[in-house]
Amino acid sequence: FTTPFLYFLFIRKKEISKTTIVSVFFIGLVTASYILPENQQTILSLVKTYVFPIVELSVLAFLFLKIRKTIKEFKKLKTNNLDFFDAISISCKESFPNKIASFLATEIAVIYYVFFLWKKRILKENEFTNYKENGLVSLLLALLLVIFIETFAIHKFAEKWSVVLAWVLTATSVYTALQLFALIKSLVRRPFVVDVINEEILLRFGFFGKAIIPFKLIENLGVSSKDLPEDNSVVSFSPLGSIGGHNVIVSLNKEIEFESFYGFKKRAKSLAIFVDDKNRFVEFVESNLKASQK
Repeated sequence: FTTPFLYFLFIRKKEISKTTIVSVFFIGLVTASYILPENQQTILSLVKTYVFPIVELSVLAFLFLKIRKTIKEFKKLKTNNLDFFDAISISCKESFPNKIASFLATEIAVIYYVFFLWKKRILKENEFTNYKENGLVSLLLALLLVIFIETFAIHKFAEKWSVVLAWVLTATSVYTALQLFALIKSLVRRPFVVDVINEEILLRFGFFGKAIIPFKLIENLGVSSKDLPEDNSVVSFSPLGSIGGHNVIVSLNKEIEFESFYGFKKRAKSLAIFVDDKNRFVEFVESNLKASQK
């Protein structure tokens, strides 16, 4: 309790988010669990049992209100490209350090896409899917089936040595399956967007990746399914690498940074992407590029 309080006194007049106190509190709990002897953890156990759940619920309630506020603010702007995951990411980054924010946003997204999002997405003229023609969803569903089959087999096998280990492995497999299922649903509901108003292309790989490419940075846009060069001069946008393939190369006049799985950053001057309707995508972008240059 002392360390978070001192930390609060230190940041109270600074621009650092006050919610970072929760991170300090959590680090203190973990540190105390390792430092204190087991026979001197009575108060620590009470804190874990009663205080920590209250803190967790408070953080979730705060994030929920923050997300609602973020969505309302974005609705007032010109762009309507913001979705639930974007709102989560923005809210988390405003409240927590980047690494924690990316992790927390992804974890919330898994729960949201698996359990709450079932409404069908109707595409607009400037939106393009990236999962139908390459069989990516079918591949992920097959992998999902394999995970469920292996989970049962591994559980029975590990149970011979340790029941705890067996359940840990099972829980890990189940969570991996939930992540895959959430990714599949997010792929369907997060298409590529050619934002004519803001003059940029918004690339999204479910909630596993995101890149924003301003029109002014596009040097060339071409249809190509050739193998990517080994010198990494062309980077695959997909966080799964070559899985799912590519059929369009976006060459830029300047290197950009884009997000991958769990907020990890990548850099590229040329991006390899897959678009179901590749010809219409290229034509649509090029026509709007010309219009923006007039």
